[in-house]
Amino acid sequence: MKAAIYGAGSLGTVLGAYIAKAGYQIDLINRNAAHVAALKESGAHIVGKVEMTVPVRALLPEEMTETYDLIFLMTKQLDNEAVVRSLLPHLEKEGAIVTMQNGMPELSVSEVVGEARTYGCTVGWGATLLGPGVSELTSEPDSLTFAIGSTDGHRDDKFDYAIELLRTMGTVEIEKNFLGARWSKLLINSAFSGLSAALGCTFGEVSDNKKCR
Repeated sequence: MKAAIYGAGSLGTVLGAYIAKAGYQIDLINRNAAHVAALKESGAHIVGKVEMTVPVRALLPEEMTETYDLIFLMTKQLDNEAVVRSLLPHLEKEGAIVTMQNGMPELSVSEVVGEARTYGCTVGWGATLLGPGVSELTSEPDSLTFAIGSTDGHRDDKFDYAIELLRTMGTVEIEKNFLGARWSKLLINSAFSGLSAALGCTFGEVSDNKKCR
């Protein structure tokens, strides 16, 4: 199967590096021309809790020519409908989209591609884009987790392949109550975002500070 990460920024660059390092084919797609150019020239450079540089295939959206069985969607969800519609020509007839965004993006995505072709995934780790081609993993390697599921509980070969790819990086929990998992992540993000905004620092800096904990 062919897979891509659309919106390969801080998180997507790290995930893509792990998947590519494990020997799978994965395309990293991003609108940031400088970031894509750096990925093409020097690979994905991951720093922080791990140190590695992995050759990856990176593309600008206008350079996309393939059709994919699976697309991990990691853009900001404000313009989800327009983004997903732009991806339709690059999605196989039975291809699926896995949303890896904060909030509740599955409903808007399923309105475009259908519920049977929509999966959701919460990300239990953090990363920061330091510059073109360089992403900092801010979570410990033994704490990298994902929770994947769907709003109606369906499962197919694309779902299983998504799990296979995600397991190259961390632990994957198959979430039967996926909407419940979404609400839990939303509550966690709300708490951390408030502290980050008030203190003028990142999530990682909040969790590293004993006074904040």
